[in-house]
Amino acid sequence: MNGGKGLEKKIHILDCTLRDGGYVNNWEFDENTAVHVIDSLYAGGIRCIEIGLLGRGGKVKGGTKFSSFLEMEPLFKEKRADCRYAVMVTQTEAAELEIPARDKDTVDIIRIAFFKNELLEALLFADELLQKGYEVFLQPMATFMYTQEELGGMLKGINRIKPRAVYLVDSFSNLYPKDVRRMADCMLSMLEEGIAFGFHAHNNIQLAFANVIEFLDSDTTRELYVDGSIYGMGRGAGNVPVELLMEYRNRQGAAYDIPVILKAYQDFIRPIFEKLYWGYDHSYFLTASKSINSVYGWYFLSHGIKDILQMEKALNKIPEEDKYTLVRSVAEVILGQME
Repeated sequence: MNGGKGLEKKIHILDCTLRDGGYVNNWEFDENTAVHVIDSLYAGGIRCIEIGLLGRGGKVKGGTKFSSFLEMEPLFKEKRADCRYAVMVTQTEAAELEIPARDKDTVDIIRIAFFKNELLEALLFADELLQKGYEVFLQPMATFMYTQEELGGMLKGINRIKPRAVYLVDSFSNLYPKDVRRMADCMLSMLEEGIAFGFHAHNNIQLAFANVIEFLDSDTTRELYVDGSIYGMGRGAGNVPVELLMEYRNRQGAAYDIPVILKAYQDFIRPIFEKLYWGYDHSYFLTASKSINSVYGWYFLSHGIKDILQMEKALNKIPEEDKYTLVRSVAEVILGQME
């Protein structure tokens, strides 16, 4: 079943349930669940499926965080030729990984998530992966933190190596639609034709879906990618529910089969949700409003700060230079001060 009926040639929905959703349950999707999620997404018309995360701490058997490509193979028992499968790698762990050349038994897409100071290494890594035959998607985390000059420098390097796609990533979920449009227009003005453009949103301030709609209205004819997950499964406030993206595209003439996704949620994702909640929470609203990585909200919550006013005081103590990503030593000092 082809969900896009030709429309997918321009706009692709990439589902990241098994990867981004893994931040909720430590990627402990058993093989049966993972295969059923993949099968349901395919039956629903999704043709770009991220099956997990490749990096340190991957389980030798089971789960969707992998320490090697061999561990992914059980999810490819019925690999479809008209579906593209993806895995994400963080640049921080890239040097430790052995990545074979792309073939019929590997993923098709490797997404590289990198911090601003890792740009040069990410570009070199991306070029190596391109030489191995992969479609490479570059994910500059917290893209809002780049100045226009820095965006220009990054895109100049990206244009040289010509990856399959580059993303605008709302890591901290602090962007409003007007911010998304401004940044998308800026990046599109510098991005070489032929390189697809994508958007990954989070839902800390309940604007992920609205921001995706704004992104899809960008004045461009190039291919666009937008990420979603079943029921928005993802760390903290989660992501854009993929079923909402499918419905939005159906109103534009696509033919995604949404009940298939609802059934997958009911049978496989809802049991996880009932044990491990994700969704709107004041802690993640606060991290977004203060332009702080939401992992600090998760860290303080998991270490006993439940009172929202105490949470705000803790977040206010994070130095400006440490807001980009969790610095455990800083967070531990703050926890000590809150006792």
